[in-house]
Amino acid sequence: MSGCGGGQAINAGHPPPANVDFSKRKALVIGVDGMQYEKLQEAITAGQAPNIAKFHVAKTYIGGIVGSPTEQATYSGPGWTTILTGAWANRHKVTANDGKLRNQADSVFKLIKNADATRRAASIVSWNTINDNFARDIDLGYIDLAEKCNDVDQCVADKASGALRFGDFDFVFAHFDEPDKTGHAVGFVPAYQAAIQIVDGQVGQVLTALHRRQQTHSDEDWLVIVTPDHGRALPDGHHHGGQTLSEKTTFIAINKTANAQLNAPVKDPADSSFNGLYGNATQADIVPTVLAHMGIKLDAANYHVDGVPLTGALGVRQLTAKADNTARSVTLQWRGPDAPSGMPLTIYRDGKQIAQLSDTATTYVDQDLQEVQDGAVDINYSVMLNEIPAAYLARVNFSALVTP
Repeated sequence: MSGCGGGQAINAGHPPPANVDFSKRKALVIGVDGMQYEKLQEAITAGQAPNIAKFHVAKTYIGGIVGSPTEQATYSGPGWTTILTGAWANRHKVTANDGKLRNQADSVFKLIKNADATRRAASIVSWNTINDNFARDIDLGYIDLAEKCNDVDQCVADKASGALRFGDFDFVFAHFDEPDKTGHAVGFVPAYQAAIQIVDGQVGQVLTALHRRQQTHSDEDWLVIVTPDHGRALPDGHHHGGQTLSEKTTFIAINKTANAQLNAPVKDPADSSFNGLYGNATQADIVPTVLAHMGIKLDAANYHVDGVPLTGALGVRQLTAKADNTARSVTLQWRGPDAPSGMPLTIYRDGKQIAQLSDTATTYVDQDLQEVQDGAVDINYSVMLNEIPAAYLARVNFSALVTP
């Protein structure tokens, strides 16, 4: 996808040079609703998805980790909200397919606009509920162009192509819905493969528009990501929403050189369920990847994004937090770099630095929680390494101490 890259691919192990003009760094995220990873691979093998095939396609997961605070239903509402916030539903609160729900986390649109008010974003969707869930972002001006296409994917292709060629946007989200609609209607039959082929052609139309833009804006460097919001339930592919391997399995296709988070899944994740799927990258990693590409750095102490970047340098991976309600403590665990750099690793709790460790550390027990109120409480932890933050929202449920 060099024609859509517009510049050097991001180095997988190091930050970009200091002289990068980040105002020329832009991003396009293309959503392909309900496109099953395995069925996409079949389409690529059959020559039915030549446009997506030009990207690096890697298996990922959605739905959070079962039994943890990040667990969420594999429906479109939670999925797309995670993709556009980098947060799981315990932060963003969109727990179902409901246009009345409003995203409660900082969206990629808000984070881009807050970093530079002159940057412009567009959200063009076939499934109108996505823009309903982000209505506050639209009302507050974080989304400069919000288009609902009423389940007409060609409308998305045409409007997104126009926005890219003539709209001077810095971030564009374009959502296609046909694979999901076809899956619900008929399941995994030839018509579903045909839907993948049709949407791949519409993705190609959007990429052609981007290529034509770059012919007159050769200094722009575009990150392009193609991704679905969920998988589909076996055996027939009609449904989704549950926590099965097939429903949780998704993919991220990217036009840049990816780092180990996408290219080298952890072979022995702490939770080995779903055939080790939790060792892979997640849909929550898309927003931090966009922010890193655009040079947007957030305050590590108050970091609330659950994903980690898929390009450039890596901080910690696989960050989790488990509460011991009896001991009134929280144990943090993570995976560090394969080759320690000697850089300090800093831990924050709800905006306050609580520890600084060597980058060889992989665990920390937070026992200084006497001031945390009794009952169910969320605590936000963030861990900073190599100037890359990662976050986890822990849920504790401390009981009142009983004095004999």
